[in-house]
Amino acid sequence: MYRQIINKEGFTLIEIMIAMTIFSIGILGVAAMQIHAIGGNASSSGLTVASTVAQDRIENLLTLNYTNPLINDTNGDGTNQDLNSDGIDDDGGNFGLDVLAASDGFAQYSGPAGFQYNISWNVAVNFPFTDTKTIRVNVGWVENGRTRLVTLSSIKPRT
Repeated sequence: MYRQIINKEGFTLIEIMIAMTIFSIGILGVAAMQIHAIGGNASSSGLTVASTVAQDRIENLLTLNYTNPLINDTNGDGTNQDLNSDGIDDDGGNFGLDVLAASDGFAQYSGPAGFQYNISWNVAVNFPFTDTKTIRVNVGWVENGRTRLVTLSSIKPRT
């Protein structure tokens, strides 16, 4: 009598190939996720540095005497633009604070990972109240071909 012996203890070649294919797809997904995580970390690092640079600059400007030339409206775009006294800037801006092209002060900072940070600040005198200066610091840098910007504002009273 003929008996057929069937060995059911191992895996077939097809089962192994299917398992390796599923494993490879999973590994590729994890690798893609890791690449995006690294990019996100680099972006957040640039943002953290820019925020720190902006905070440092605004704190340095706030420690200056009220009449210091570094916190004067040197280009005249932050005052005397509300000719009808309605509280709205007549040229459509925010009393020159939002103008990046013509700032009242400028500096640069070379940060980690080769980023070059451009620091500019604008000053509006007697805005929003008499005997105050609003100081707005803008820190810009280029990351992955895109210009990024962090903006901080503070008010310095005459003391």
